[in-house]
Amino acid sequence: MKKDLRFCLIGRGSIGTRHIKNLKTLSYNNIIAYSEDYNKNKDVEFENKYNIKTVHDLDKVKLFEPDALIIANPTAKHLKFAKIATEINSHIFMEKPLSHSLEGVHELEITLSRKNLTFFLANNLRYHPALCKIKELIDAGGLGNIYFARIMAGRYLPDWHNWEDYRNSYSARKELGGGVVLTLQHEIDYAYLLFGRFRRIKSCVRKISDLDIDVEDIALIIIETETGHLLEIHLDYLQRPPKRTIHIQGTEGSIEYQFGDKDLKYYDFNEQVLKDIVDLEDYDANQMYIDEMEYFVESINDDKKHMSNLEDAKYVLKACMDIKMESI
Repeated sequence: MKKDLRFCLIGRGSIGTRHIKNLKTLSYNNIIAYSEDYNKNKDVEFENKYNIKTVHDLDKVKLFEPDALIIANPTAKHLKFAKIATEINSHIFMEKPLSHSLEGVHELEITLSRKNLTFFLANNLRYHPALCKIKELIDAGGLGNIYFARIMAGRYLPDWHNWEDYRNSYSARKELGGGVVLTLQHEIDYAYLLFGRFRRIKSCVRKISDLDIDVEDIALIIIETETGHLLEIHLDYLQRPPKRTIHIQGTEGSIEYQFGDKDLKYYDFNEQVLKDIVDLEDYDANQMYIDEMEYFVESINDDKKHMSNLEDAKYVLKACMDIKMESI
């Protein structure tokens, strides 16, 4: 694996800096950051902390000739910088979601194919050991025929980043592509990963709290998949303490997991016993992010179709748009 790849970070928030630290952990050090906003003090602080230079001129990004852009800025700006990446023949590692609308996605698809550039949408939960094991179990028929699944993710928005005013975050602002459906897209993405394509979607999407935001803070979603599975997905900006869970009920067994638990339990109907099937006692959650970055780098030089490609990203974004449109 080449260690001289050049990366340009777009967006210096918490997730962007996580990716920078992980690239350095993987021994990739040829990195710059681009910011649209000039702030000398922040530039100096960022450079001292991460030993990465910030530029504010796109011409300097082009002169740097990055092999890949790490797009980790607000959702509404994702496609703008994806287009810039293709113009300078850079591969794309993009934080979820793909965008806040489908406008411009088809053009990006055509350009990526024409220039043979890799696109990767960062859905870190796809690399969580519990979800990997659940997918393995489903694919092997370990749950039998699946009756239904319940998926939940909820967290009080002002508690997310205690170093910033939640009202200024992209999650809280419609113009930046916020709202609980897109911000918590992980659950919709892994529902698609585990259970396949969706046949029908019904939802109730609302703002019900007194949070100072102009986007929805709750979404109640029912999905029927093309294989007949029934999924209930609950997303909110309201829960304290936070909760992220999945429960799957099949004819041969059931799974229930709360992210953060130290083991994954499977109830075997035939043996009528609860089994620990994944030990997460020493699991570091940052490993998901390292694994997805390694996967992306490997994908750059691999012609095989990979996970989290533009086809997947477009499908999940379309599902998010349908959830918003089908709201009762």
